[in-house]
Amino acid sequence: MILKNNFLEVEISEYGASIVSIKLRDKNDRIVDVVLGYDDIEKYKRQTKYIGATIGRCSNRIKKGLIELGGKTYKLNCNDGENYLHGGNKGFDKKFWQGERIPGGVKLYYSSKDGEENCPGNLKTCVTYILKDNSLRINFRAVSDKTTVCALTNHTFFNLDGNGDILDQKVQLLAENFAENDKQLLTTGKVISVQDTPMDFRHLKRIGKNINDSYYQIQYAKGFDNNWIINNDNGRIRKAARAYSDKSGIELGVFTDLPGIRFYSGNYLDGAENGKGDTPIRNYSGFCLECQYLPNAFANDNFDNPVLEAGELYNKTIIYKFKVK
Repeated sequence: MILKNNFLEVEISEYGASIVSIKLRDKNDRIVDVVLGYDDIEKYKRQTKYIGATIGRCSNRIKKGLIELGGKTYKLNCNDGENYLHGGNKGFDKKFWQGERIPGGVKLYYSSKDGEENCPGNLKTCVTYILKDNSLRINFRAVSDKTTVCALTNHTFFNLDGNGDILDQKVQLLAENFAENDKQLLTTGKVISVQDTPMDFRHLKRIGKNINDSYYQIQYAKGFDNNWIINNDNGRIRKAARAYSDKSGIELGVFTDLPGIRFYSGNYLDGAENGKGDTPIRNYSGFCLECQYLPNAFANDNFDNPVLEAGELYNKTIIYKFKVK
């Protein structure tokens, strides 16, 4: 399904409720597709990198897949060694969603049955993509008939040049602190100031500047793959991050009402099949700015658990806003 206006052209797939492409003209009047993706739906079915997809029921990692809801412990299907990641064995990224066009956008629906990936509750989910001027607005809504876990996000990989690696592109994260990972990339619950660390992205910084630093968090991930705690969390939509390419002049702004953002520099993209136009996808071919709850919250009492009570409405938003300088 194609959404188009005078500034952006966006393609959305019903498979995985995925963003397939986002096209705009750069400073040289060249049409640039700024996201990774595939021409062939079979590649989306085979892929293991979550490129472009909606992630659910729960984004990111849960230690040993263990969650506690209403005094009962559930063990979710584990697909990342002994841990759960991005929906388990067959998450929302591997489901066909039912799409319908609406003014300015599309709505996609998926009903996750009670017990899917060992999650309790029948969860009815709707993802809405709205194109307006220079922005793509994503709204996630869900409701369950039982108390369950719910933490949805979008897993688009961006490359603001449309090709090559992203090491010379720049990122800013509006965050004073980040969440520490262990060697399995599980958050430990420890919150660390970015001050005097290579994790400081409070001002625009080249992604490649510190990507091989000896700092233990970077060594664990072979690059950047942490959650930063977005400033000024009051439950309202505010700016979380921006990215910029000197080459294309394209700037991406990211806005959300979620508490955290995972900056992932595409350190494990090797092994992905060739993307659109048979373009190779390799490590550092794209970066993610995944707005989400802080991961592994069930193992960390100081993080808000992504628990959706029975009958409660889950309602969260991510906005990608583009400029050309």
